Amino acid sequence: MGYQLFEPACLGPLQLKNRTIRSATNEHVSEPDGQPTLEWVRILTELAEHEVGLVISGHMTVDRTQRAAEGQIVLDRQTDRSLLIQAADRVHQAGGRLLAQISHSGMKGLEKVNGCPPKGPDRFSHGELDRLVEQFAEGARICQESGLDGVQVHNAHGYLLSSFLNPEENHRTDEYGGSLENRFRLLGRILASVRAACGPDFAILVKADVNSCGDLHGLLERYQRAGVDGVELSGVDFSKRPGKKEPFYLREALSAREGIQLPLIPVGGVFSRAAAEQVLEAGFPFVSFSRSLICQPDFVARMKAGTQDESRCAACNGCYQIYRRRPVRCVQHAVPVPQLERVYGPYSKP
Repeated sequence: MGYQLFEPACLGPLQLKNRTIRSATNEHVSEPDGQPTLEWVRILTELAEHEVGLVISGHMTVDRTQRAAEGQIVLDRQTDRSLLIQAADRVHQAGGRLLAQISHSGMKGLEKVNGCPPKGPDRFSHGELDRLVEQFAEGARICQESGLDGVQVHNAHGYLLSSFLNPEENHRTDEYGGSLENRFRLLGRILASVRAACGPDFAILVKADVNSCGDLHGLLERYQRAGVDGVELSGVDFSKRPGKKEPFYLREALSAREGIQLPLIPVGGVFSRAAAEQVLEAGFPFVSFSRSLICQPDFVARMKAGTQDESRCAACNGCYQIYRRRPVRCVQHAVPVPQLERVYGPYSKP
């Protein structure tokens, strides 16, 4: 294909300045009640200012009774839109584009945060599923009205929509369970509702697992028929690969893409320019980065400038929990983040 990392490119309706994407990565810096914060705006802006073409926010829940963490943002009618607007404006001023990842936590909801138990696929009534479709569309409309460029619907990593697609987690015997067609039904309704609410010029991406629905090619065909603008491919086992520094899911993506015209974007294991170019050379048009940009938000700019080709990230997975022990987002960071202390403190001194 001959894709070049720092050439302009289109992703659905979006014109991007290059082929780099910050994959949705939980920032953990909401207010305790789920409101966005200035620190959240700063994190997203910093990425765009350092040459990331498309910034995808950490997952925001569309249901405030089902948050996945104390620092997770809630996206509903109570959300402070002024900070969403500020984030979009500042990312645009830096030359980037901004999407919000929207999600429902499913069985990953925390009872200690929500005051109620988590809910998996089997516990939703038909009326509750109808309401969930409305919540996703409402969240997307809020993003559009706030100036964001699109949304990414999260159906990976064991969150609710991932569980609906996974036959080992979806035990329903009605039209939402059993065959892949049935397990996709809720997601298909959500995607159609978001598109109807926001129109063709608002980007809709999805994040999907390569290894949980049982038929990746069939899943990609359904995304294509649903009219999404791109699919970011991850996996349910992404967190079980500490120390691995090579693209995680290229093999699965390559084996499933025949006849698929959608942009496919593998994520995971990209910590160097060589790994990014491996993804592009395999014919995938964009490269997603995650942990490397927690460690070094300016890593993409350093690659572009030719001053650094390998991330300092150790791929140790320490970022998954370090914010609960110290007010930082990477084990290599020394400067505390006051908002983390507000949400997760007080911390015990070493």
